[in-house]
Amino acid sequence: MDQLKFEAGLGTYTVTVAPDSVWIHKGLGIHYLQLQLQVGVPEVGPEAGRLLSLETTLYAVVANGLRAPLGSATASVPFKPVGEIRREELCYLVANAQLLALEQSRTGDLRLELQVRGVLPQATTGFPGAPEVTEHISIAESRWRQQLAGLGRTLGVDMVIPFPADDEPSRAVADFLREAQRLLGSNEIDSAMLQVRKALEAITTISDWNWPGQKKDKHDRTADERWAWIRSALEDQASGALHGDAGTKDYTYSRAEVETLIGMTAALLNIVP
Repeated sequence: MDQLKFEAGLGTYTVTVAPDSVWIHKGLGIHYLQLQLQVGVPEVGPEAGRLLSLETTLYAVVANGLRAPLGSATASVPFKPVGEIRREELCYLVANAQLLALEQSRTGDLRLELQVRGVLPQATTGFPGAPEVTEHISIAESRWRQQLAGLGRTLGVDMVIPFPADDEPSRAVADFLREAQRLLGSNEIDSAMLQVRKALEAITTISDWNWPGQKKDKHDRTADERWAWIRSALEDQASGALHGDAGTKDYTYSRAEVETLIGMTAALLNIVP
């Protein structure tokens, strides 16, 4: 709990955020993070007015104690002179890229900071502003991961993926890639790679690229044979998630490698006839 301390006669107001009130929701093309700010209003005289204006900025705590801004929100809190507790719902728009960056930098519990600035715009005496305060919020990793899972396929790697019509055969490929994105959002690296492998297998059936075979000199391969070779090489890399051979048995794939496989597979869709 923090205190917004105004000049004498204007009162001291408490602000606090319950970690359980923080929740990430699906939006239209964007996510939004919602939290509840509890404001304790003291008994004050008429010189304080009847309105408290709050300006807030939400930060993510990243490596080495540094912080990065996630979004801003404002609230107008009307109050009574006898004192009361008010609860305000605040929403912060969070882009997909921001959320993914937040996950890449997070280790363990999610740590946030809410910077709050208060103003009494109706105050008739003294200075109407108060020094800003910072609320520290910690969300258990298990609870946060559960929330991310609830976002479903709306959370994924930012990239341009052709969106096929319902009757197009490439729709199945796009669905596999979206599932790979969702799994990657839950940090399920190998499972995401196996979805990419399924997408590449599906591309084989819908493309008309001819396979050149192992004996044909690479300089004699036609353009479509070279695309077929590239597709096969990507599938071979994605199959490493099974760890069923000596080369990948003890290898741990990184998030960046999966992002690269998703992006390259999505790019192939641009040229599939």
